[in-house]
Amino acid sequence: MTETNWTTYIQQLSQQQHLTDDARKNADRLLKNQFLFDSPYAMEPTQVSYTMNPITWQQTPNGDPEWLYMLKRQEYLLDLLEAYYETGRGDYQAKMKALLFSWIDENLTVPATWRTIDTGIRLLNWTAVVANLLEDHQLSREEQARIEEAVNVQAAYLQQNYTEKFDISNWGVLITTGILVYATRFPKVLPPAIVQWAQQKFETELDLQVDAQGMQWEQSPLYLLEVWRSTLAVIAAQQQAGLAVAPVVLTKASAMQRMITRYVKPDLLLLQQGDTDAVRIDSLYNASAAILQQSSPLQQRLAPIVDFGLLELAHQRWQLPAKTETPLPKEFAAPTSGNYFWRSDWGQHADYWHAFNGDLGSGHGHAALGHVDLTIGGQDVLVDPGRYTYVDGTERRQLKSVAAHNTVMLDHRPFSLPNDSWKYRYVATPLNHSLVDFAGGQVVKLTFLDQSQAVPAVITRLLISLSQERLWLIVDMIHHPGQHSLKRFWQVSPRLSVTQHDTGYQLGDVANFAMSDDQVWASQQLFSPRYNTLEHLTRLESETMFTDFTVQAAVLSPRQQPVTITPIAAQQSGDRDAVVPERLATGFRVDLDNERNFLVTLQPENTIVGRKLYWFDGTEAYGGLNIFERQGQQVAQHFQVF
Repeated sequence: MTETNWTTYIQQLSQQQHLTDDARKNADRLLKNQFLFDSPYAMEPTQVSYTMNPITWQQTPNGDPEWLYMLKRQEYLLDLLEAYYETGRGDYQAKMKALLFSWIDENLTVPATWRTIDTGIRLLNWTAVVANLLEDHQLSREEQARIEEAVNVQAAYLQQNYTEKFDISNWGVLITTGILVYATRFPKVLPPAIVQWAQQKFETELDLQVDAQGMQWEQSPLYLLEVWRSTLAVIAAQQQAGLAVAPVVLTKASAMQRMITRYVKPDLLLLQQGDTDAVRIDSLYNASAAILQQSSPLQQRLAPIVDFGLLELAHQRWQLPAKTETPLPKEFAAPTSGNYFWRSDWGQHADYWHAFNGDLGSGHGHAALGHVDLTIGGQDVLVDPGRYTYVDGTERRQLKSVAAHNTVMLDHRPFSLPNDSWKYRYVATPLNHSLVDFAGGQVVKLTFLDQSQAVPAVITRLLISLSQERLWLIVDMIHHPGQHSLKRFWQVSPRLSVTQHDTGYQLGDVANFAMSDDQVWASQQLFSPRYNTLEHLTRLESETMFTDFTVQAAVLSPRQQPVTITPIAAQQSGDRDAVVPERLATGFRVDLDNERNFLVTLQPENTIVGRKLYWFDGTEAYGGLNIFERQGQQVAQHFQVF
């Protein structure tokens, strides 16, 4: 792209100055040998700045090996390239070239300090940089030959060190896309055999890793983001070169854009699940819409900025697709990955929830079966605390643990237990999950098997979303023979204060929270919105003792709607005086103001002795789950859910 075209493109975007200011600031730091890894193109920002003069390629200043891995990816070269396009200042281009050759001089002969993932990313980042230097006649024949040698050494290293495990890892995608993008832009540099190998592997990786709904198997939106961006890079490069893009690549890229849309919360930050940071993805989302010509109403809320790295690979002015008026669905069920989403609308003040009950995935997955995220009126209420670091230790294991998520624990023994930064000692098994819509809202049913116990326990969680009333109930049913304890954990957004009152807790000025558990208390828990950033939140914990079976419930409501929850014992038709075991029938009454209430009735197991009809607080019911809207004991509406 010429400088004139780049300037023209910027002028077409009304708020592009936001992105270019950031790029210029980063580039100015780079000219002074200050490296700040918070580029919009970096998927794992550290937010740490160090002055290095000269550059120490093999020594980390903070003890985290990720620091050096980020340094060697050379994503900062794109900051310099962008600043050069905008300003025309040759010192940006000269520094870009100097840093590229500095890596070659200090690293090419020491592959023991490389990783495959960073090598693939580096080739991707070099593509636009080398293209610019060649177009502007800034490389001698000797320098061009040195770069080609370095590229071939790195590509051979990637092929030689590729193992089958990379077929289902984001690492594999980042390895092969680096080769493919560079080879597409410079078709005579790499041997055809290695390019064909990379293309075949790339298609296999996408086929295996990304399900039909667009979720990447590692159960982390951030790593879905990396795979999505790498796929878009291949598409952009191959389209620019006039090459046919494999159908599987286009299909999976489109599915990933649709899937990532669900993970964008009302505040436009990425939902934290597994190893994920709370970041905005405006520039990448807009780039995807342009590359795939797949627009979305979500773009109307996003800043009109685009991913510079992808723009430069396309090497042309983009025609952004016309904004579509086709509404996005408010509900999304992804049963293959065990993720469920709902929102009241696509505005900034929406109510929003996410529930998870899928397979663990890779080491980026957390011990989070049954976890629920909740946003009320656009403000986070129940959250995932993030990842913080990849360095094994107390913080890493705690943030991956059961207790760090909005789920349950039996007998103080977690159902899945991290062994170190990446491995698990044992894990629970999701058994079933489903979404049921009814006239008053939605119910997600999540069931998993806790095999950490001597006798495995069956845990069933119901997320009952009374969306029209803006009430959210979470009901836990535990089948486990013998005497046990049930703990439940609730991670409250660090932006909200937690205040106890007679009937429950007030969460800032956003929500009310009430629980049926015997004991409830508050504690402090780690919270990490971004890598290497650590804060704290308030965690509410509860504990209840039980024998064989228990059912406990919690309810959340907006601040302006006071709420209490009361367990209701069932009476069996034909023998009202008999004691009914909870496993056969039980209920909860959620009391609102002016004697309005919602009665929730449950029949967890089949009744085989006596009548199957039960009475709950003066209301008769039959079935696994019933919800009655009442005035006092007068039923106004009845929802038979299942």
